Amino acid sequence: MSEAKPVTGRIFITGGTGFVGSAIRSQLKDRPVRLLVRNRAAADRLAGPNVEVVVGDVTRPETLRSAMDGCEAVIHLVAIIAEEGGATFDGIIRQGTVNVVAESKRAGIDRFIQMSAMGTRHDPQYSYFEAKWQAEQSVIGSGIPWTIFRPSVIFGPGDEFINTLAGLVKAAPVIPVVGDGKSKFQPVSVSEVASAFVRALDDPATAGHIYDLGGGKTYEYQEMLSVIAAKLGLKKPMVKVPIAFMKPVVNLSKPLPKALRPPVTSEQLKMLSVDNCSSESATDMLIGRPAMRLEDGIDYIRR
Repeated sequence: MSEAKPVTGRIFITGGTGFVGSAIRSQLKDRPVRLLVRNRAAADRLAGPNVEVVVGDVTRPETLRSAMDGCEAVIHLVAIIAEEGGATFDGIIRQGTVNVVAESKRAGIDRFIQMSAMGTRHDPQYSYFEAKWQAEQSVIGSGIPWTIFRPSVIFGPGDEFINTLAGLVKAAPVIPVVGDGKSKFQPVSVSEVASAFVRALDDPATAGHIYDLGGGKTYEYQEMLSVIAAKLGLKKPMVKVPIAFMKPVVNLSKPLPKALRPPVTSEQLKMLSVDNCSSESATDMLIGRPAMRLEDGIDYIRR
């Protein structure tokens, strides 16, 4: 791996119009960026003096050809949290990353920042984590100075995870707790994740490191639901739902519209057996202050 330097040139971002990507763009301010989008019409409004938009798809390497030319760094965010239709973890996360890395090498990119996930491991039993691990390996073997971030669940206005749980807490007469409620999470603010990415661009000392990113407090799943209910000003009983019961419900609901499905997928049910927290979270170090707790950053769910 060559020596890392602070990034001063144009930054190529995949997934730059999404939840985390939008937060990173905001913190990059007027630094020059190029966004990879699949639909130009949806992103043309973002174009400006310091923002370029190019059309491409990480799963179609021919559409990436020359897309990164003239850029200095790549921030790769594209991923999925549920397999649907022809979109698979292996195709989007692993192969998509392989394609982005290959074009980064051809384009002479000097810095590569990768979004992974807390809990990532080499274990085919967990197809999401396995795809993330395989993606990490392609980045690590690229020869480009890299930094990899593994955040816990990310919260902030527009998130899917906390907003989904809040919707469930609001709508249900009782709060269903999938499993034993003891799975641990360390939710991290999207603004703090974005700060970590910007720090990696500016600080060569972050190159060659995989960083866990967790928030200011670890919660058991049931405790996290209580925090959400309290923020909403609601008091409802909780009822535990065995995972063995949820599995067939999730499988049978797959053909239904998303609004009518349970708020978990089959893969997420499996991952409830894996704690989503870390005793080695680097968030405080990277952002230069204590990380935010969930209850201090979810006023948006009350709107």
